[in-house]
Amino acid sequence: MSNTTEYFSMQGRVAIGVRNADGSRAPARWVYDASTLEWDFQVDRDEKIESYSGARGLAGTMAKKKAMTVKLTLGQINDSNAALSIAGKTVQVTGGTATDENIGDVVPGDMVALDNVLVTSLVLSGTAPATPALDTDYTVNPDTGVVTFLTACTGVKASYTYGAYSIVTALTAKPQDLYVLFDGMNTVDGATLLARGEVHRIQFDPTNTLSLINDTFADMQLTGAARIDPVRISDAKYGGYARLMLIDPPAVP
Repeated sequence: MSNTTEYFSMQGRVAIGVRNADGSRAPARWVYDASTLEWDFQVDRDEKIESYSGARGLAGTMAKKKAMTVKLTLGQINDSNAALSIAGKTVQVTGGTATDENIGDVVPGDMVALDNVLVTSLVLSGTAPATPALDTDYTVNPDTGVVTFLTACTGVKASYTYGAYSIVTALTAKPQDLYVLFDGMNTVDGATLLARGEVHRIQFDPTNTLSLINDTFADMQLTGAARIDPVRISDAKYGGYARLMLIDPPAVP
């Protein structure tokens, strides 16, 4: 319990973890810079209008639905954040070799994405010319595995080695129960309050837009509906949806 009253402007770290089927929690993962964390609440009420006074006055209300929505803006991207944002799975690919990967016929300006990235020892073969030459017939970005052709070539095939890498596939992950942990502080001058917030059970929708070309800092905006947690709803320390702790730090001697 906090006995302090302050103006507030919170900052802090947001972490997301898996809520297991039995209600237990796996360790949460810090999502790095999150510029927005908002809890939105909604109560839908049924209203009873009386019919005895002639005024049709409001005689009573009854809560029909209580809902909580969480809005989270991620400012940094990595495999885990990208997977969360596009409802994707992360696939780990081990390094290896590709032999005679088919490209086919190309004309100047064509860009071809090889099946793999982190490419080394790339050798192209074809029918005309038999051995396309680097920087004459084509250029390559070996890190991204994209080949750009400078001349017309037919029957092109590619052989190369590639390193280990990861892939995030969009809209392939099954919905999963998560929980949200906020470890925060009040940044108003002179303020001392600390804050800890928890959302017990939530599934995030994928971001509406993932902007890949930008002229300023980009972010990923997530929204999710908190779900009732049957394990914690009967525990007064938790409640069914979320809890907030305002903490007075110990006085410095």
